[in-house]
Amino acid sequence: MSNPRRFIPTLVAVALAVAFVAGTLIYRDTAEAALYDEYARAARNVGVAVTARGDTRLEPSTLDRLRTDPGVAAADGRRAERLPLLDRRGRLVTDLGAPGFGINAGTVAALRPFDVHSGRLPEVGGEAALDTRTAGRIGVAVGDTVTVVDPKEQRQTVRVVGLVDVTGFQGGRSSTVVLTDAELTRLAGGSGYREVVAALHPGADATAVRDRIGGGVDAKARTGVQLRKDLAREASGQLGGLLVGIGLFALVAVLVAGFVIVNTFTIVMAQRLRETALLRCVGAGRGQVFRMVLAEAARVGLAGSVIGTGLGVLVAFTLSRLSSLVGLPAGGLVLTTLPLLAGPVLGLVVTVGAAVAPAARASRVRPMAALRAAVPESGSFRRLTLVLAVLAALGGTALTVAGVRGTGGALEAMVLVMVGGIGNFLALLLLTPRLVGPVVRALGWLPGRVFGVPAKMAAANAARNPARTAATTATLLIGVALMAGGGTVAATVNRTAEQQLNTAFPVDYILTPSVPGDLVPAAVAGEMRGAGFPIAAPVRQGRSGDILVGTLDPAAGLMPVRPGTAIVPAAGDVLGDRAAGSRIDLVAGDRHLTVTVAEVAQSASLVGDVVIAETDFAALFPDVHDDAMVLVKAAPGRPSAQTRAELDTVLADHPLVQVADLAEVRDERSAAIDQIVAIIAALLGFALVIAVIGIGNTLSLSVLERAPETALVRALGLTRGQLQGTLLTEALLMALTGALGGVAFGVLYGWLTATAGFGAIHPLLRVPVGQLAGFVLLAAAAAVLAAVLPARRAARA
Repeated sequence: MSNPRRFIPTLVAVALAVAFVAGTLIYRDTAEAALYDEYARAARNVGVAVTARGDTRLEPSTLDRLRTDPGVAAADGRRAERLPLLDRRGRLVTDLGAPGFGINAGTVAALRPFDVHSGRLPEVGGEAALDTRTAGRIGVAVGDTVTVVDPKEQRQTVRVVGLVDVTGFQGGRSSTVVLTDAELTRLAGGSGYREVVAALHPGADATAVRDRIGGGVDAKARTGVQLRKDLAREASGQLGGLLVGIGLFALVAVLVAGFVIVNTFTIVMAQRLRETALLRCVGAGRGQVFRMVLAEAARVGLAGSVIGTGLGVLVAFTLSRLSSLVGLPAGGLVLTTLPLLAGPVLGLVVTVGAAVAPAARASRVRPMAALRAAVPESGSFRRLTLVLAVLAALGGTALTVAGVRGTGGALEAMVLVMVGGIGNFLALLLLTPRLVGPVVRALGWLPGRVFGVPAKMAAANAARNPARTAATTATLLIGVALMAGGGTVAATVNRTAEQQLNTAFPVDYILTPSVPGDLVPAAVAGEMRGAGFPIAAPVRQGRSGDILVGTLDPAAGLMPVRPGTAIVPAAGDVLGDRAAGSRIDLVAGDRHLTVTVAEVAQSASLVGDVVIAETDFAALFPDVHDDAMVLVKAAPGRPSAQTRAELDTVLADHPLVQVADLAEVRDERSAAIDQIVAIIAALLGFALVIAVIGIGNTLSLSVLERAPETALVRALGLTRGQLQGTLLTEALLMALTGALGGVAFGVLYGWLTATAGFGAIHPLLRVPVGQLAGFVLLAAAAAVLAAVLPARRAARA
């Protein structure tokens, strides 16, 4: 390999791409192991498990049968009952709207689905252990007291004697209070077990024990092995979306690295034109030249892959440490054979594959090419590229239009738009060699007017070889387009959701029951109005088959509806497309009501699939007296902290009513979206680093290629400083071409994707100008920085 320094940027690009891929695979194994360890706590030492179906409970006789089975060494029952917990301010501790659980401590230590973190387990009434996650969240330590709410809405105080690490077996990551069996019955009510588990004698047949026990109960009986597999499947399911997302980013990194490799070998082969021609003169055949280039690519790819696999361990470690951001447990790195082999193999395949086209081009060099400067691109190749670009654009546009206008589900429409975007993006990449010259000249016009000859030369140099410049800018185009698209979708979704929320229900709080299936007491709305809240609108709901029927107090003025008419949500899933004037038949028991759609409004979605007048609702559902929710608006001009305190005071007698503060909901949603965008930017940072390396690589090799030209312009009076400025400006123009093109494409398809996803709702476009400007400036600054060394090398020549 002559002058191996030319391949250093390619080596770095391959190493970074392989690092991302290997790191993703290692992280997958690590995260799955961590999740399995957390979930498998519920199956530890379990030989047989019998689990109740749905909301039913197992009778104590099931546990007795297990204990008396000859293959069972020990058995225990597990209980889990709804037991809401209050924080130090007296507010409900909820997670994603779900109240907490109370579970029993059990009698067999080896079969407990939790580990004692500190302190001890409760032994008598009035004692409890709390899960460590909730304890940290509300600031509780061993020795403190906490308050739970029993089914009669009475507050009960228990003393925390221990903290435990609890698995996700109880159906969520809500607060978990561990109590004795008697105390759990006193505080939460209920009876029977959610699950009974057994440890077996050595040599006992788990399948036989399962069949003996499972045949006599209407429940799900499993061996310990089956239980562990189910838990592992549940744990792996939480990783599905995350791993798909990271895998897509890894694919982008590999694609960008491929562009860098193609560009590098194309330039190197052009620089070796005469050398290759001389080899042909002394007898080297086309196949020998082809194999020589691929052998060089293989050596570079293998070296970069080995380095990248080592870096992949660091990437996996970083992702594992950041797992808490998405609610996943962190664990020690798990190194298996697949990631350690897949990285080098992928790097080798990508590098050799990307070098095939330059190698084929080099193999076609004729011996007489030693007398020419370059091998011109054939006209047939340019025509083929144009035809492929037109076909890709037509197909991509058709799919995009179908997605935006589609009548199917939101997911289907978004997929169509994104697939159409891939087609149009492919067309853009194919047309980039034709477009990059005019764009670079346009971007270079103002610098040329301001900075004179060096800037004009930079624009001319970048536009002189459009194929090379296009390959270089394409790497930035891909990364920035994904960033811009993701940022635009996130910002548009946030703005549209907030606008819909504000328009649909101009309220400050939504009161709902904390326990699914319960209702808000009818007195709550009146107490709110008595406390000075101008709007406290109760919402009542009932079912007519699959249709959720709701009504809203018309005095609130939020959604007036006349008797005999109805309001339905826009693009309702249950009712389909209902136009104003159509009729809907509602049935509840032996009662029947036909209403006419008076309005189609997105604001109806929170109340129900159909919103009818109070008199009609009372006739259809005469037994519904309590409220599904209460919509509350504070007096204008009152500080939010004061109104929330007044709200909590009113609800002091109703501790099982939970409050959704819409201001907090907006803030949490905005923070979550900002976090998603930050994660996207961080992951795509790998692709941008590779793209910037490609720019530096192009300029470095271009400096070598243009050495005679550089000497000539220096002889004509161009100073070292002007020469450096020319190369830095050339890098800046290439970076701006790719970044601005990526921003334009990303914003367009981000907007179209959001439009398809919202269906009948017209989303409010929001372009994250600050973020996009940051992306462009970062790409420009990084490109200029990458050009510093090539510029200094050229100036020293």
